Amino acid sequence: MSKPTILIVDDEPDVITLLERTLRLEGFEVLTAYDGLAAMDIAENDQPGLILLDIMMPMMSGYEVCEQLKANPQTKHIPIICVTSAHGQANRENAQRAGAQALIMKPFMTKELIAQINRYLKPADA
Repeated sequence: MSKPTILIVDDEPDVITLLERTLRLEGFEVLTAYDGLAAMDIAENDQPGLILLDIMMPMMSGYEVCEQLKANPQTKHIPIICVTSAHGQANRENAQRAGAQALIMKPFMTKELIAQINRYLKPADA
């Protein structure tokens, strides 16, 4: 049984490369987007099992992307884990308010990331 697809959204190519490599080694299929608009298109068209969403991006913050994905009937069911290098309780509260299931701080441990992903992924037959 194949694992679900994960959409990685980050404006930093190095971060996307690292996450993509890590997730592929864990058996996940991976889609990538470098900005919020592309992420929303991919999420709607490809219906990933989960989205890893950077908060600090140009043009449109991860919070805005999250809010729009959760407001869209076609994407509101997709779990979103926000990823940020900005530490602080306000970021966690903003992520929750936007509709994210969790917030992970960069740099993160691979085991923590995979545990969070597995926690929020819905079973394929759900």
